[in-house]
Amino acid sequence: MSAETSGSIILLVVLMGFSVYFSMTETSITAAGKGKLLAMANDYPHRKDALTWLADNIAKAINITLIGNNLVNIGASAVATTLAIAFFGALGPALAVGVMTVIIVIFCEILPKNIAIAKKETIILFSLPLLRFFNFIFTPLLFLLQNALRLLGKAIGMDLVSFSSLVSREEIDHIVSDGSAAGALEEDECKMIHGVIAFEETRVSEVMAPRTDMYAMDEEDGAEEAVKIFLESGHSRIPIFREDIDDIVGILYAKDLLAPLSRGDKAISVKALMRKPLYVPETMKTDEALDIMKKSHTHLAVVVDEYGGTAGIVTLEDLIEEIVGDIQDEYDKETPEIRKTGDNIYIVQGHTNLEDLAESLDYPFDTIFEDVDTVAGMVLEIAGNFPTEGMSVKYGPWEMNVKKIHAHRILEIMMKCHETAEEKEDKK
Repeated sequence: MSAETSGSIILLVVLMGFSVYFSMTETSITAAGKGKLLAMANDYPHRKDALTWLADNIAKAINITLIGNNLVNIGASAVATTLAIAFFGALGPALAVGVMTVIIVIFCEILPKNIAIAKKETIILFSLPLLRFFNFIFTPLLFLLQNALRLLGKAIGMDLVSFSSLVSREEIDHIVSDGSAAGALEEDECKMIHGVIAFEETRVSEVMAPRTDMYAMDEEDGAEEAVKIFLESGHSRIPIFREDIDDIVGILYAKDLLAPLSRGDKAISVKALMRKPLYVPETMKTDEALDIMKKSHTHLAVVVDEYGGTAGIVTLEDLIEEIVGDIQDEYDKETPEIRKTGDNIYIVQGHTNLEDLAESLDYPFDTIFEDVDTVAGMVLEIAGNFPTEGMSVKYGPWEMNVKKIHAHRILEIMMKCHETAEEKEDKK
């Protein structure tokens, strides 16, 4: 074997090695993402600068690996063809194409990329020094490529240069669901993360206590009446109105009654004790309402509709429950919103949110009835008029029987699904 042939074989092996390196590096970077790279920068202080550079230049780093991978694969194919011609003559090019295709696809692409996914941290730490070296070597080529992409992007109306590599809310949502299915996250943890993600998309009107469920007092009422309301409701704060419930002028705190009652002043009116109320519109997002309530050191806000009337009240507890789930203290006497009483039979409270119903019963009520927020509203929508107790309506496989009505409010519905488990499985 001549020295030239030996040199070509060594060059081919080196090029194939670089092909493996570029494939593993590209996959490990894309598998890690910016969030993981920033976390690694904290975990490996001695490599913090390099990892921070990589996190800030993911697109550039991937371009480096793509350029390098294509160059070495083309070079390896050329060298292999030369060797094949030297050994096999006219059959050389065909043999080189077949053999190199198998070697590059299996041993330089598929195998290295699967290893990189499983060992992304190790691969990133190993590949970084050489990657920064190639960044310096390819600088002129990268400059030309970036400008070419910018011009092409303008021509097609798309930004091909500047983009964020951080995951979106939807991707986080899917990651959490996958983590829960795999057992990496507990069900409660999964619900909390989903609650955080959905929090800023939720409106105050979806979490407030509606005006029909409010306890309120006239400003001329006395301390004795106030004590009765506090005992009956179990609340520590009660809205105070002037003429009617649409004219809320203050909030009475139970603790503010202690001083006058201890002095024996039972005749004092709540007007003298009430505090200034906080108002928020019903269309406000829950994260904004939480921020306002925190800054004003207020635990209860009056929710107003577009006409300035009282739509309901919202508390800090209502907002926090959107993230952590129901919080029940010693005064809560809440009936479960959704209670299973038999095979495919549920007792549902009328105020239950359709999103909660959809999640619990695994049926897309929230997407079918987009302009309705509660189960009671859904029944009204289906019935077309106000139902009577005992009346049943049907939608899809669901039969809904109105069990309890009070003061023109649907309080309780029995829901029964006539769809079998096999039919549900067939639809998935």
